[in-house]
Amino acid sequence: MNLLFPLGLAALASLLLPLVLHLARRTEQTPTDFAALRWLRQKPRPRHRPRFDEWLLLAVRLLLLAGIALVLAQPVLTGREEATPVIAVAPGASVPDAGTARRIWLAPGFPAIDTRAPTGRQPIASLIRQLDADLPANAPLTIVVPRLLDGADAERPRLSRAVTWRIAGEGRAPPRAAPAVQIALRYDPAIPGSRYIAAAVRALGSTDIGGVTDAVGGRSLIWLGSGALPRMVGDQALAGHTILVGRDAIVPAAATTVVWRDAAGAPLVEAQPLGRGRLLRFTRALTPATMPALLEPDFPRRLAALFAPTPDPARVPAAAYAPQTGAPAPLPP
Repeated sequence: MNLLFPLGLAALASLLLPLVLHLARRTEQTPTDFAALRWLRQKPRPRHRPRFDEWLLLAVRLLLLAGIALVLAQPVLTGREEATPVIAVAPGASVPDAGTARRIWLAPGFPAIDTRAPTGRQPIASLIRQLDADLPANAPLTIVVPRLLDGADAERPRLSRAVTWRIAGEGRAPPRAAPAVQIALRYDPAIPGSRYIAAAVRALGSTDIGGVTDAVGGRSLIWLGSGALPRMVGDQALAGHTILVGRDAIVPAAATTVVWRDAAGAPLVEAQPLGRGRLLRFTRALTPATMPALLEPDFPRRLAALFAPTPDPARVPAAAYAPQTGAPAPLPP
């Protein structure tokens, strides 16, 4: 048993009050003189010893005050929680055999494993922390996750208990819908492969397609021309928009990062800052021979993703996201 407010035990000092009362209060006695006793030699009075009258009343008073002091200290019972092992399975992971353990989905509400598997991205990191806080302190916890964990945040979970971290399954994320972006396309028809970009832009619902010298305002821009960038392209970037140019465009020298790779890991598109915006550049000629991604069904979606706001990092290798220990244990309910 633990005490939430140990200072309340100071009320036990009130137990002195009934003790003092019972020592001070004596049963009244009226002395009666007998004539024959007057001639007896007086003996010295014995030393006074504490004596308690009415023991039952004293015990009741002491127990009542001790109970009040204990209530003020707010006792809670610990160590009696259910210590059944728990196996939490993240969506996309293989469900293991449980034995006597309780199996749940790592999803809001922690539904039982025999219910339908949750769909969509789950806030895995927050759910792990919540599960650690909800379970009894002595309940063993096993977390089963896929190899690629979707739903992480910027910090590895720090828990109050040691967790068995098991990786089972690939955990491929479902394809996301193409971002809703408005793209203006300006291209030179003489550039090989520009028709593939035009078809992808039309598939995304953008039909503003014109020549390389046409002005455009307030939208993301794909400019497929050779030589130096025209002024209107630089103005778009300075305004904070994203500009995608072809391989033959002359761009300012700056540090670049790869934002799109092919299946072999080779770069397809590089990005660099330009003003308050970004400048993207194809690294290959726009032909199916040099860039097979042009013929893939998800090419429009991948193209639109280049112009979407950069999402917070949420997908990490599960091996690098195992929970740490050291968090304070939650207070018992």
